[in-house]
Amino acid sequence: MLNNVLYSIDPNTMLLGLLFVIFFAIINFALFRMLKNKGTSSLISFCVALLAVYGINRTSLDINGIFTNIGLSDTLIYSVVPIIILVGLGFMIWKLKLGRTFVIVGLLLIVLSFTSIIYMKTLILIIGIVLLVIGIPIWRRHRKIEKAKEDSAVRIKLQR
Repeated sequence: MLNNVLYSIDPNTMLLGLLFVIFFAIINFALFRMLKNKGTSSLISFCVALLAVYGINRTSLDINGIFTNIGLSDTLIYSVVPIIILVGLGFMIWKLKLGRTFVIVGLLLIVLSFTSIIYMKTLILIIGIVLLVIGIPIWRRHRKIEKAKEDSAVRIKLQR
């Protein structure tokens, strides 16, 4: 099933998606160190990464051709891309936690299901909705736990 989904995605689209994840991770890492606010740095990183990938896409740059011109075969690209996706998802889970990652990936899949990029639109839409429905309660639970930790830390400070 996953094999069919990956084969239905155009190579340029897959590479643009990976570039987005890479740009987002690098920019978010740099901004978080400067701003010290996770929400602001994530939002700015998302927008800048999206603009960068949009600009690359609008220039009609043949990304697949770039990789083949430097000597990487299509089979190598197709075998490495899923590994990079898994590493990117692992990084997102590590940085954003599981709930946020499910919500982001679910929303991304829902949006992609309405475009001509994906062949199996209904399956991608269903997977996106399921990830969104699973991710929102996990995210809320994590936020409640973090808020409780912050509240207990404030109480301890006030007692001293």
